[in-house]
Amino acid sequence: MKAILRGSRHVLVVAVLGCIVMFAAVTLYGALAVANAVLHIVHDGVGLTEVTTVTVYTFKVLDLFLLGAILYIVALGLGALFLGTDAALPVWLRVREVQDLKIVLSQSVIVVLLVAFLGDVLEWEKGSDIAFVGGGIAMVIAAVAFLLRDAAPRDRHADQDGAEQ
Repeated sequence: MKAILRGSRHVLVVAVLGCIVMFAAVTLYGALAVANAVLHIVHDGVGLTEVTTVTVYTFKVLDLFLLGAILYIVALGLGALFLGTDAALPVWLRVREVQDLKIVLSQSVIVVLLVAFLGDVLEWEKGSDIAFVGGGIAMVIAAVAFLLRDAAPRDRHADQDGAEQ
């Protein structure tokens, strides 16, 4: 039974590969969106009337790139946790337990929410509906902050060999 449980972790290769494929797809889609925007600017020229449209479009493309980065981080983290691919991790991403991955992922999702909200604000014309969107995002951020309030800092693993904190 132990051998089956130990070997079953390799099923997570599917999740890691899925995240990598989605990372590539979203990033390529973002790159195509950038190319399309540049062609549009070159073809139609630049005018002050399009500044808001370009700004909104820029934030939407940024949102795609951030989503791609999150997918890549999840792939790296899952690989390190379950498949022993720690060597592939960048120095800033230390994932030794699921909590470490949850912290990085939660922070990344908050950034994506904020960028998406900024895009909504730029498109907003009038009315109070933007307050509901902002309030909803604020509640999500507050909930994530509440859940992570007891999360130890990242360098807590460095002290495990030494004295207890």
